[in-house]
Amino acid sequence: MTSIPTSSGSAAVMGAASYRADIDGLRAVAVLPVVAYHVGVHAARGGFVGVDVFFVISGFLISQLLINDIDQHRFSIVGFYERRVRRIMPALILVLAVTAAVYQTVSLPSETIEFSKSLIAAAASVSNIYFWLHAGYFDGSALTRPLLHTWSLAVEEQFYVLWPILLYLAARFWRTHVVSLTAGVACISLVMSVVGAFIYPVSTFYLLHTRAWELLLGGLLALGAIRFRFGRVARNALSLAGIVLIMLTVFTISSDLPFPGLLAIPPCVGAAMVIQAGRDGPSLVGRILSWRPLVFIGTISYSLYLWHWPIAVLQRGGYLTLVSGQSEKVQKLVIVTVSMLLAAISWRFVEQPFRSGPWRPSRRTLFAIAASGLAVIVAAGILGWSLDGFPGRYSAQELRIASYLNYDISRDYRSGSCFLVNRNQSQGFASHCLSLDPSRTNYLLVGDSHAADLWYGMKETFPGINFLQATAVDCYPTITHGLQEAAHCSNLMDELLQRFILEHRVDQVVLSARWTQAELPRLLATLIWLDQKGVGVTLIGPVEVYDGPLPRLLIAGMRANDPEFSNRHWDRESVRELDADMAALAQAGKANYVSILKALCPQTGCITVDGSGMPIYLDNEHFTGQGSIILARKLKALGLWAVSAELGRQ
Repeated sequence: MTSIPTSSGSAAVMGAASYRADIDGLRAVAVLPVVAYHVGVHAARGGFVGVDVFFVISGFLISQLLINDIDQHRFSIVGFYERRVRRIMPALILVLAVTAAVYQTVSLPSETIEFSKSLIAAAASVSNIYFWLHAGYFDGSALTRPLLHTWSLAVEEQFYVLWPILLYLAARFWRTHVVSLTAGVACISLVMSVVGAFIYPVSTFYLLHTRAWELLLGGLLALGAIRFRFGRVARNALSLAGIVLIMLTVFTISSDLPFPGLLAIPPCVGAAMVIQAGRDGPSLVGRILSWRPLVFIGTISYSLYLWHWPIAVLQRGGYLTLVSGQSEKVQKLVIVTVSMLLAAISWRFVEQPFRSGPWRPSRRTLFAIAASGLAVIVAAGILGWSLDGFPGRYSAQELRIASYLNYDISRDYRSGSCFLVNRNQSQGFASHCLSLDPSRTNYLLVGDSHAADLWYGMKETFPGINFLQATAVDCYPTITHGLQEAAHCSNLMDELLQRFILEHRVDQVVLSARWTQAELPRLLATLIWLDQKGVGVTLIGPVEVYDGPLPRLLIAGMRANDPEFSNRHWDRESVRELDADMAALAQAGKANYVSILKALCPQTGCITVDGSGMPIYLDNEHFTGQGSIILARKLKALGLWAVSAELGRQ
């Protein structure tokens, strides 16, 4: 058979593809932002684009191997899948097995059922389809889905069911048009991705037809679609621009924006630029990427990708405790460290023996091991699913507490009308949310979900006050906005704080949010501005934030016969420091200050349950309806909200 021609008409004969250390370094550049994003490093808010970089790398390397086999007349579909099984399955089966053994032991029945279904889907390489049907990648419930990250592996495996056959047939029957055919399919996929990101965002994120262009971009590089070679200056400029494009997307885009679509183009093109520059010769960026620590991380990147997310879910979701009662920074560091350690061990003792060395199994043995391992994984999934998540592990009281993990916030938070939950729409608030009552004192409650969860308790506890509510997910109630503030948040808060309150003259504006030290300068500027406008302000301080969902921590404490278990699972020092700083800031801004910590955590411990023993939080930081009432009553009893004569008479 004739070799595959490139767009310039010359054969794309690769010979034995030479090892490129810079591509392993590029793998490190791809995996580290993903890990950072998943453990909650705010600066890497676009770190999920590392997966897109992986797709381009994978498309290039696999296509290069396929082209080499086709050109050398040794293409074998069985041989191709043998290589894929050696590369993918050993570490994947290990991680699936360990995750199943741990998670099905510590998860609650409803979580076990869902996990069991996802386990089957991951073993069958269709988890992207499963999560498309059952979950959004950016949903808060992601922390209960330890196999969510396997969606990208499923996309790759589905691609490689089709791509080798299509490439072989194209080379056999349309060998002069392989590049143009590949480019045409890639363009169709890209158009579907761009359009779908706005119309069908979840399916566009997860499914093969809108991700194929990223893999095909790497394939086009392997096919030699770029006709000319780059000189030294051009290589340096090309590779530097490529890295800049990748890093810009990592640090500037966010999950609020339509993705993949247009926003996936910069990191993918950036990866392609780095790969192409390295093909044509050395560059400064190539030498940096070939730095041994980066190369090592790139070498273990597959195992690191597999391990880090289940570990993050188990720690941040409160299933297991690698570290407790520490700051978020310490927790993140522990997750990354443990992930790196397990990845190195997995690469050395699981990945490598199956690929090379004296213990490398034959093809028949390899397929038998892989089939047996996947069969056991599927059987474990079927067992957990068919037995309803093993509910006999828990008492009736524990199951009642566990039900709060599925707490419906729609009534208590007035979701969709007074609490806007759709980040991609600049929708307005319903008219009743901002209706003044001339017969009562009018307070405007503004902020994010931490403001929304106050409304129900305040309304029930202070009937003499009309609490207007204007809250939206992840929106800080400030008049100055950060560079990375979502556009809909900026528009909403500007409308409320700079127009509505000046036109309607409410009696008090109540500001509440998931405050951090970084937000305090913007908050102070807002307090000063409101004071200058003659607007009365009450600032609500921070809540204690547990390192796992409170319902699960309560159950863990019950099972360990340790009533103080949950009180050791929040960072007292950092939250109390923030509370003190906010109290001083409120004084400087001439605002009233309300300390939730003084109400709920007067000493070393905090109130965690209501009168019936049910949690006052539905997760690690948001109140249930009854929890909101308990807080409001505590504030009233302690006189911590004595900001008007009206309240004093309640």
